[in-house]
Amino acid sequence: MIALTIGMVILIAISSLFIGNRQTFRSTDDKTRLDEEGRLALSLMAFHVRMAGYGTMMTSDEKYTSEAPGATYNQALPATYTNYADRKTGTAVNAIRGCAGGFADSATDATALVCAAGTTSDSFLVRYVVDQNIIAAGAALPTDCLGANVILSPAIPEQNGRPGSAAYYLIENRFFVQNNATTGAPELYCRGNGNTPPGTNLVNPAQPVAENVENMKVTYGLSTTGSATTQNINKYVTADLMGPGDWEKVVSMRICIVVRSANDNVATAKQAYRDCNDNQVVATDRRLRSVFSTTVAIRSRSVGAT
Repeated sequence: MIALTIGMVILIAISSLFIGNRQTFRSTDDKTRLDEEGRLALSLMAFHVRMAGYGTMMTSDEKYTSEAPGATYNQALPATYTNYADRKTGTAVNAIRGCAGGFADSATDATALVCAAGTTSDSFLVRYVVDQNIIAAGAALPTDCLGANVILSPAIPEQNGRPGSAAYYLIENRFFVQNNATTGAPELYCRGNGNTPPGTNLVNPAQPVAENVENMKVTYGLSTTGSATTQNINKYVTADLMGPGDWEKVVSMRICIVVRSANDNVATAKQAYRDCNDNQVVATDRRLRSVFSTTVAIRSRSVGAT
C-alpha cells in the first residue's frame, strides 16, 4: 500500500509536469506564429504602400502647353503619362484609396469604388506603374500581390500638343480583412489586378496572405500646406474624414492590425489588450492577441521626389 501510494504520487507529479510543459510549448508556439504573421502582414503592406504613385516622375527641361490656344503651364513634362495621372501636373490620381468600413465590393474598378457602411476593418488600395527599363532588362512580366501577370495598358496618343506615352504596366493591389469561407478564421486578404483588362473590374478572386488577422485600422498623414512633397504632415485622419482632393495630399500611412493566436484555450484567462484605437478590450475567448503597427512614408511624395 505504501509503495502504491508513493507510485501514485510520483505518477501524478510527472503527469502534472508533462501537462504544464505541453501547455507552455503550445503557448510559445502560438505566440511565435502570431508574431510571424503580424510582421509578415505589415511588411507586405508596407512594401506596396511605399511604391504608391510611382510611374509619373517629372523631367526638368521640357514644358507643355494647355488645351487653350496660346496658354502655357510652367510645369515639367511627365516622363511617363498614365491613365491615372493628371496630365497637367503629373500627380498620381487614385494612387491610394481607403475605406473606413471596408469595400462594398472589392472587385469594383478604382474609379467607381464604393465603401461599405459599418465599423468593420479598414481597407485600402495602392496603384503604381512598373519601371519599363526593369522589364526590358529582365524580360519578365510584372505581377500583382498574388503573383498573377498584369495586362499591358495601351499607349496614350498625343492630345492637344501634349506628347503621348508608351504602353505601361499598372499594378493595383487591395488589402482588407475578412473571414475565410472555409475555416471561418479572420485573415488578411489581397486582391490584385492580374489578368484584368485595364479600366475594368478585377477578375481574379481575393486570396489570404496572412492568417488570424482580426482587425485593421489605417490612418493617413496629410500634407495640407504647400505641395505633398514638402512632407509637412499636418494631421492623421481616417478614410471617412478625407475631403475632396485629400487623397493626393497623403504622404504617409499608419497601419495597425490585431492578430490572434491560431488556437483557443492558450491563455489561462480571457486576455485584456488595447486595440488599434487604444481602447481596452477583453477578449471573448482564451486566445493570445497582439497589436502590430507601423508608419510608412510614400516614397514618390517624399522630400527629394521629383
